[in-house]
Amino acid sequence: MTSTYTSANSFRLATMGANRLARLLGDWQTGERALHTQLASGLRALIASGALASGTRLPSERSLGATLGVSRNTVTKCFDLLRGEGVLSSRQGDGTYVSAAQGSSTVRGDDRLRSFTEDDDVDHIDLRSAALPGLAMVADHFDLLDSSRARQLIASHGYLPSGLDELRDAVAAYYSALGLPTTREHILITSGAQPALRLAASSVAQPGAMVVIEEPSFRGAIESLRSLGLRLVSVPSGREGVDVDQLAAVVARERPALIVLQSTVHNPTGSVLDVFRRSRIASIANRHGTPIIDDAALVDTIIDGDRRPVPLAAGSDMVMTVGSVSKSFWGGLRVGWLRAQPDAIAELAAVKGGQDLGTSLIAQLLASHLLPQVERARDERLRTLTEARRLVLDALDERLPSWMPETPMGGGSLWVRLPAAVATSFTNRAERFGVRVLPGSTFSIHDRLDDYLRISYAADPAYTRRGVDLLADCWDAHYADGIG
Repeated sequence: MTSTYTSANSFRLATMGANRLARLLGDWQTGERALHTQLASGLRALIASGALASGTRLPSERSLGATLGVSRNTVTKCFDLLRGEGVLSSRQGDGTYVSAAQGSSTVRGDDRLRSFTEDDDVDHIDLRSAALPGLAMVADHFDLLDSSRARQLIASHGYLPSGLDELRDAVAAYYSALGLPTTREHILITSGAQPALRLAASSVAQPGAMVVIEEPSFRGAIESLRSLGLRLVSVPSGREGVDVDQLAAVVARERPALIVLQSTVHNPTGSVLDVFRRSRIASIANRHGTPIIDDAALVDTIIDGDRRPVPLAAGSDMVMTVGSVSKSFWGGLRVGWLRAQPDAIAELAAVKGGQDLGTSLIAQLLASHLLPQVERARDERLRTLTEARRLVLDALDERLPSWMPETPMGGGSLWVRLPAAVATSFTNRAERFGVRVLPGSTFSIHDRLDDYLRISYAADPAYTRRGVDLLADCWDAHYADGIG
């Protein structure tokens, strides 16, 4: 969370929240040196890179220590060391802020997606990413590709910004089968769901425009929208999905440029909007003329309820739908799409062509063979995710009975409420026990929700169980007595 204040240097300066700073620091405890010197090294690196810009106000020593799971004295000694070097400055009653930096923090995110960029670490159980392993049928279909069609594509220049026609037809058939009549002209192929969301958002909202998003929400959406310079306003979302009454009130009052939702298998809560709420949201879009991006990339991982809900876009032409083969088949294909009205798709294809000239045709060709097999994929995901969810819930009930997980209706992760707002400090301590999870602040545009964790159960159940055991060991060692 950032805010502004006026300091003695007369500039409007950003205040860095403790949760965000902890995220930027990452795994800062990497040696045998004293903790305060290791923390100082981490802060120096952030300042040198420009991630902490000149004039950034740092959190208080007490709050940063609590968030990092170290003593206030450790942070005080760190700040004293950096003040002695002239890197930090303080004024009585004015806090501590960065005196000098090499660059600007405006070009950098805040590391919400760190788990996707780090190398595998065999010394840690990593329960941060809910990305599902690929299905065996993906490899099987490599051998079934039409070699004559592949040769035909290879003989061309290979640049198709709108996407391969046979894949656009397959995606259109996919949506038509869900009750949303769709043709090729409604579909733009992208290199995954996140590029589709970013492209759609940039087409309807200019930098500085207001965008309504759920709280909590997918960390990739927060990062993407912020990188476009958009101003995010939150509406609460929970086990039944977004609070539609509050959404209606915010849209009527603020007149935002865009709404970004996850109607089907919300990340991180796992909720699925029912028919009534879908209808109300479509009515809000129609009444106010407000575009909606519906990120429904997880739709094929539904576990409970209607496994083929009618898409939100069936109720309004104002809805643009983001989809992907990543959760259905395999994320490594890097094939996603945007479903919108044909005139919007034509305009976006021209923009996309100027950015990347198109998505891999061989990956698209494989995806076009796989998508007609989506029913098989849904069944396989249902079998594996149902069992994995049951086992992780049982493990938490056994080892961490004071934790309160919400049973997701789909997907590969749990949204878990803790008995106290200690998630960020706990995740820092848990990493030292050998297990990694994501604190709730990662999914908050305000860097709040520190009484929640997200725990993935997408990996092998034995791996997940080992991770839960390590989480329990950490909780028992540091938190159970003081909180319970």
